[in-house]
Amino acid sequence: MQSNLSQVYQIQKFLNSINYPDAYRLSREIAEYLSINKEQSVEQIISQLKQNKPWEYICGYTEFCKNRFKVTEDTMIPRIETEQLVYECRDLINQEGICNVLDIGTGCGCIAISLAYYTENTNIIATDISQRALEVAKENEKNILTKKQITWYKTDLIDSIQRLDTPTLLIANLPYIPTKLYEKLDDSVLLYEPKIALEGGDDGLHYYRELFKQLTKKEFTPKGIYIETESSVFSNTKKLVKQYLPNSKVKSIKDCFNRNRFLYISF
Repeated sequence: MQSNLSQVYQIQKFLNSINYPDAYRLSREIAEYLSINKEQSVEQIISQLKQNKPWEYICGYTEFCKNRFKVTEDTMIPRIETEQLVYECRDLINQEGICNVLDIGTGCGCIAISLAYYTENTNIIATDISQRALEVAKENEKNILTKKQITWYKTDLIDSIQRLDTPTLLIANLPYIPTKLYEKLDDSVLLYEPKIALEGGDDGLHYYRELFKQLTKKEFTPKGIYIETESSVFSNTKKLVKQYLPNSKVKSIKDCFNRNRFLYISF
């Protein structure tokens, strides 16, 4: 016990010295991790943290919507704001009688798997352009769900997806950070998280523009589209929606920090 408390104190002291947020909680998580992973040492963990490596990549997992997801440097670390997207989409599925969910740019699979976990009899399709990310997502599905519920596609957005005739909710948390803003992010992001999962081009709209182009080309109108974006490009994202989907209704939704974050597009 004394040894464990000593580890906690040593880690917390270091975290406080670099003004690491939530040092009290994290120091205990690290001590718990070390008690299981005997081959690791406090010094090794601190050395990696000094190099700005996110704790989630050091331990290999993160908590999201009350489940533990594996993450690697091939997948972005899910953010707490995105949990709100999951719970609101869960409610939409139940209230609107939605049969199909299409999760675009799934990464580690946190959205698709969480919705499968919290809903029943929903056909869920998830896509990503990265094969390595999909491998992580499939592993998470095996670890979290009791049966296979998700169809995975390696494709550019919805390029390989056929038309779905039953009510479909399309969900997209695509890269939306403008290039100049991305370049100013903390080293913990720039050095470790995949750029392809974060940077959205000069105006932050590159991937949403491509998604709406593909939707228009396929002449496929889902029952609803729920997307995540960020406050600096929020108004321009709304304009982009209206440009490509002029007959849609667009609802703005703030996140848990009262920032403009989500758009729900209905028809």
